This record gives sequence, C-alpha cells and structure tokens, in this order.
Amino acid sequence: MIRFQRSIRSARGRNLEAIEWAKEIAEYVNSKQPNYKVQAFSTRFGDLGTLVWQVDLEDLAALDTYQQAIGADQGYWDLIKKGTELSIEGTTYDSVFDPL
Repeated sequence: MIRFQRSIRSARGRNLEAIEWAKEIAEYVNSKQPNYKVQAFSTRFGDLGTLVWQVDLEDLAALDTYQQAIGADQGYWDLIKKGTELSIEGTTYDSVFDPL
C-alpha cells in the first residue's frame, strides 16, 4: 500500500470557501473513482489554511493509473480552475508515503 497526498494553501480570507472547494473535489473524485476513497483535511496546527487530500492505493502502478484517469477528466479540471482564486499559486505539494 502507498498513500498519495496533495496539499495546497488557501488564499487569505478565503479559507472557508476553500474548505468547501476541497470537499467538493474529494466528493467528485470519489464519484468517478469508487474503488478508492479520497479524504480531505484542513490543518489544525502548523501552517493554518493548508488543505490536504489523501488517498490510499495498492502501489505506484495503481497511483499512475489513478492519476491518468483523473487527469483526463474534464469535470475534475473544471473544479481545479474553480479553486484558482481560493488558493495561493505555487503552494501545491505532492507526497507519496510507504508504510513502515
């Protein structure tokens, strides 16, 4: 198993809207990829205003297939564009974790 995580910082004064947007993305992706469950989180401590999406997959090959499917989905890109003003450009950060 691996865990894919994407984080982004919400724009100043737009955190509540950005949280709703993050939940909307997770719900949309889950409706299109029912074999996996994307979860959306908001930080409590540390860099406040950071939004995080996480999904667990079998391996890197599954991640690649998953990302290709989402990347080819126009509805997903429409949601991403919707959030352009809700997030700070250049703050997107992706991580992949292996269990110990």
